[in-house]
Amino acid sequence: MMFDIFTLAVSFLALISSVIIGRKQFELNRLQFATQDKVELYLLVQLIALTDVNGSPLDGKRPVIYIRNVGNNVVYLDKYLFNGREYPLGREVLPPLSTFDGYHYIFLPTDIPHVSFEIDFYDWRNRSWKTKGYADFQDGIWKITYSPCEQKM
Repeated sequence: MMFDIFTLAVSFLALISSVIIGRKQFELNRLQFATQDKVELYLLVQLIALTDVNGSPLDGKRPVIYIRNVGNNVVYLDKYLFNGREYPLGREVLPPLSTFDGYHYIFLPTDIPHVSFEIDFYDWRNRSWKTKGYADFQDGIWKITYSPCEQKM
């Protein structure tokens, strides 16, 4: 009889500790998922050399806004507004930089010194995001300023 009570007590303690460990593991998994579920684009201005279909360089280099996905999951570029004009991208896939060297670029004008833009995109969970910014041509170079990505409601 004493052995049965001892076995029952040990089993009950094992059950309670299993529930506590399971809850803690669930919390840790949720926290890990939240830290990995980040969406962020990195934008910078670069000069690119244009080539023709044969690979021969064309005249000079053109400035572009170079878009990289520095989040952990794939994003789908939907469209961008450039000085108020919309340019659809048809959910172009932009993989994370950690897995593939993917990019998209937007040509900057050569005749005006200021542009504003908004980039709309979706994450892998089909949530809608955007980032806004502007670029100014100052001291012979383009300088870009943009906001962190924010979820659209």
